[in-house]
Amino acid sequence: MVNRIGGLASGMDIDSIVKKLMSAEKAPLNKLYQKKQTYEWQRDAYRSVNTKLKTFDTYISDNLILKSLISKTAASSNSNLVSAIATGSAAGSLSIEGVSQLATAGRKVGDQVSAVGSTKMADLGATGTIEFKAIQNNGQLASEATKIEITSDMTVNQFINKVNNSNAGISAVFENGRFSFTAKNTGDVKGDEEIKVTGGVDIFNKLGFADPSKVQTTEGKNAIFTVNGIATERTTNTFNISGYNVTLKETFNGVQTIADKYKAAVEEFKNATTNLANKQANLATKKGAYGASDINNYTTAHNQAYTDAFGGSLTFSQQVQYNKLGSDFWKGLANDEASFINDKLSAGQSVEDIRKAIDESGMSPEKIEKFQSLTDGELQALSSLDTTQLKAFKTQADYEQYGIILKDFDQNAIDALKRFPYNANDSIDKIHKDIDDNTEFSQEVKDALKSLSKDDLTNLIATDSATLKTYAEKAQGDDLKLKYSQFGDAVLKGLQNGTVKEENLTDDQKKIWNDLSADQKNKFYALADQNILRNEYLTADAEEKAAVTRLNEATSTQNAAKADADAAGILKPDGSVDDTIVNAAPKAQAVTMTSTTNVDDIMAKIKEFVTTYNGFIKDLNDQTKETKYRDYTPLTSDQREEMSESEIKLWEEKAKSGLLRGDTLIREGISNMRSLVYQSNPSIDSKYNTLYNIGISTSKNYNDGGTLEIDEAKLRKALEEDPDAVEKLFKNSEGKKEDVIDGKTVDSRGYLEKLRESMKSFEITIEKKAGRSTMTDAQYSIGKNLVDTESRISTWKRKLEDIEARYWKQFTAMESAINKANSQSSLFAQG
Repeated sequence: MVNRIGGLASGMDIDSIVKKLMSAEKAPLNKLYQKKQTYEWQRDAYRSVNTKLKTFDTYISDNLILKSLISKTAASSNSNLVSAIATGSAAGSLSIEGVSQLATAGRKVGDQVSAVGSTKMADLGATGTIEFKAIQNNGQLASEATKIEITSDMTVNQFINKVNNSNAGISAVFENGRFSFTAKNTGDVKGDEEIKVTGGVDIFNKLGFADPSKVQTTEGKNAIFTVNGIATERTTNTFNISGYNVTLKETFNGVQTIADKYKAAVEEFKNATTNLANKQANLATKKGAYGASDINNYTTAHNQAYTDAFGGSLTFSQQVQYNKLGSDFWKGLANDEASFINDKLSAGQSVEDIRKAIDESGMSPEKIEKFQSLTDGELQALSSLDTTQLKAFKTQADYEQYGIILKDFDQNAIDALKRFPYNANDSIDKIHKDIDDNTEFSQEVKDALKSLSKDDLTNLIATDSATLKTYAEKAQGDDLKLKYSQFGDAVLKGLQNGTVKEENLTDDQKKIWNDLSADQKNKFYALADQNILRNEYLTADAEEKAAVTRLNEATSTQNAAKADADAAGILKPDGSVDDTIVNAAPKAQAVTMTSTTNVDDIMAKIKEFVTTYNGFIKDLNDQTKETKYRDYTPLTSDQREEMSESEIKLWEEKAKSGLLRGDTLIREGISNMRSLVYQSNPSIDSKYNTLYNIGISTSKNYNDGGTLEIDEAKLRKALEEDPDAVEKLFKNSEGKKEDVIDGKTVDSRGYLEKLRESMKSFEITIEKKAGRSTMTDAQYSIGKNLVDTESRISTWKRKLEDIEARYWKQFTAMESAINKANSQSSLFAQG
């Protein structure tokens, strides 16, 4: 610290002199501050470009990707019977020849109860929880029930509101002392109710539903109609078919439709019956080939082959169960937790019962939380385990910690390990030397031991011989499994029957095969046989189950169709349709729907895109052409003090101008986007496979920087002749970046997908240069320059402090000398 003395002796304004001297000395620091400011402005300018890229990308996504580009208009020949709206995918015409039944919603209406809207539900004895399931818009009953809690102070009206505002899918009404519950979705749940009370049935009964004879139940119905000659049904009256959103309004030609539906149902029943017979025969053949009668025997035989091949490793089915929770779960399983699984869980328990047992287990809160955090599937997997599996899983988890290291250990190596003079206090180098010097260890055993950490080696040596032997056998089995996986069942089967020659194996396979013993090869053959047979059986078994389901559905459909045909009086005694009666029934003209492409609407969308694109490109181009005012550098703090706010604003506008002038990153990004205009799409089998061919090209004026121009006549012609090709050119939902067409790898994506990828690449390039708000300065180029500049500023600040201190020291010395001279002069004057 310098003791500063003003110009008392010299009469000089030293403070002012030092300030002027320091002002000159600060020139390099000011330049660094200006450089830092320029970097920050440049960074922000780049980030502004990325903001514009993201804005444009969002525009493309929201207006062109998520919405159909092609707009079509539908016309119905009789909109009083059937109306239609055409989507962009509507193709050809659609004919509805008849509607025999409109879709209706299921309903339950209860008997009279003594209540009004303000009556407490408790007065009806209806408190607690009711659980509802209702038909969903997919025609299926909800998988999860919706619970409605009824409190003691809740009124009837409040209960009705709660049901209506819930996700139960039910509309509830209470009028004139009666409760009515109607499904919000129309349709028939095959083989079940459309509104189902799955919990709190006793409470529901107290709402007037106790006596079935006094409950009015209306079953939900599907819409049944004939479309383009095919009798079919839907759960709603409004649905999408062949790109048309169709709404059925009235029934017509019902007799013909009923006949068509019944004939189709009878035919499907015959086909489903034949299909089931074929699948059952195939399954019987597989059973005969295996020599077993049921799936349990198949699994047992397969597991035995697996155990024979790989020894003490988990069986195939055990491994599947083990993997459902993973080794981390089994490693951390405490004895009391294992006891809980053994004693309290059993196969077939519901998830609710399992979770209740967990809460009542008496384990610590932490352990209860551990079990309760498992998924329903994981809990059910636990409940299916027996004592043998549980013990095997715990052993497997312990083994996985370091057991694999023992694959080269036989009994002699294990005995030698137990005799090894190991001292845990020795250094790891000393231990490794002792291992190398031990003559009882093979080189493979030495390498395995030296690969362990000191803690793992300590644990391994402390483990008893029997466990080590178990681990070694497991490790050897796992090694065999790894070798087995290098071949696969088909190759092993081929080696066995001679269709695959050893010389056809890969080099790795040959090395493994030559190292296997004859016994190991035979075990591999046996397991491959079992795997192939087992997989064939499982496939056949699954196909048989699917065939049963199909026949059950066909039976239900046929019965319903037969009931309708009976009611219409169109069946002969033998159960076939009496076409004479059907043909005599009154017939209305079929309703035909056609679609036309709305060219003007598509034109407007494309023109809007081009206008938005051009505005984006022009904005970027303007930044690369902005004038650079080299005389206008960032203002220093001293310069700001001498200027007004308006002067500062005008100055900085000039100083910020041209920050990205001639920028190569931006010019390259624009160039990449511009090149996409002339790329063809090889997946489009039409002459309209490039933007240029449909009338969209880049401006002929190079100074426009790649903006687009539209030849409207050419574009309109393309849309009128092949609108689907135009849409596919812009966005091809089935396109791939690496698609194979005519034996060549090509990019079959639409122009918009390619453009968005090009923009994303552009954005990433800019981020490498200017970063983003979530990045640190050390993660991008300009940020690194800022860090370096800030470091240099700090250095200069310290340097200037030293310079200023030196000036003050010099002036202080001068003042002291003058003061001393003045004192001596006074003495002489007195003498």
